[in-house]
Amino acid sequence: MRINTKIKSNDNNVRLSSGRWNTAAIVFSSMLFVSVLNIGFLNESFSSQGLVTFQNNDGDVPWQQYNDGSGHGHDDYELARTQSFGFFDDIPSKEWRELQMIHLESFPNYYSRGNPNPMMQYSSNSLGSKGDIPQLRMSSWWNGENFQTEFHCRTMRRVPSTSQADGPKWVCDPNRLKKKKKGKDVGDVASSAGEEGNKQQKPCLVYSFGSNGKIEFEQGIQEATDDSCEIHTFDMATYNKRNGSFKEALAKIGVPFHPWGLGTEAQSQQQPETFKTLKESMIELGHVGRTIDIFKIDCEWCEWSTYKQFLGIDNGDGIVVDIRQILVETHNAPMPEAKNFFFDLHDAGFVIFSKEANYQNGAGGVEFGFLKLRTDFFIEGSTYKNTITF
Repeated sequence: MRINTKIKSNDNNVRLSSGRWNTAAIVFSSMLFVSVLNIGFLNESFSSQGLVTFQNNDGDVPWQQYNDGSGHGHDDYELARTQSFGFFDDIPSKEWRELQMIHLESFPNYYSRGNPNPMMQYSSNSLGSKGDIPQLRMSSWWNGENFQTEFHCRTMRRVPSTSQADGPKWVCDPNRLKKKKKGKDVGDVASSAGEEGNKQQKPCLVYSFGSNGKIEFEQGIQEATDDSCEIHTFDMATYNKRNGSFKEALAKIGVPFHPWGLGTEAQSQQQPETFKTLKESMIELGHVGRTIDIFKIDCEWCEWSTYKQFLGIDNGDGIVVDIRQILVETHNAPMPEAKNFFFDLHDAGFVIFSKEANYQNGAGGVEFGFLKLRTDFFIEGSTYKNTITF
């Protein structure tokens, strides 16, 4: 903070005797002392609340410091920067606290109807109801009543930006991924992903599970991020009549294709050529230790049985999955899997920033966008493990 101490005078009109100079000096010193006391008072008053507020040099726009208890000041964007793992570096603390309140007001994020066991109405009975059309129609009611958008991204974009009903995904502020620092040289690791070795690793990483031979999402990410992301696409199928060879289609835009789907540990053991777990995929591609900035998945019900792989749980093998955005289409609403899916993702730090029904399948399928934040973003104990018992 800068304190301006200017005394304006006109030498032609103002003449002060030494006595008057002494008086003026005393008055000015007193004013300065009071100002210092006031600043100290402000600091003492607001530091206990984690916020110190001053006026900026223009005297009309407040400037804030976030006090984390360390005694060191931070700029006004530090709260958002810290709780978003550096993703948001331009959101003032006041606005960030408003986002925290929006989340708190939407919690718990389901319609209880005063029922001691909510969410059972309109749900699919079990995972075995896959493809059951009546159940699909009923689950559109379930999706309509539960788990709404609870966080807002300033510049989220639908990728690709066409009005296509099935396929595009909402991405939280993809322009921010252009700011990521360039990675190190990957050398031989790059060749394991089907790329040329000895070139610089792109700063962001995207996994796209479920392709069906379409390449519009991958193209859209390239455009939205100025080709700042290394993209990998996965699918158990490798060919269809509409799109031809998936590998050849993706090669035209420089995206490697991997012929396996996301599976459970049991599936990967029984059919290792067809299924791999997320950790196995990362090991195969040399991505252990890297952040997956965008994880897009449309796997026709596998989300209910594989989602715990997204949570970043350390199970003692030294490999921790670090995903920052999950773009997933959910299918129907099998219970209790659907409840556990949303509760567990939330309590791991994932907030819903987008929800869009797939109207072409009767809204039984819904495109969700999740963004990972630190769990101290959740204020007043707004986590399901702390408050929900059913």
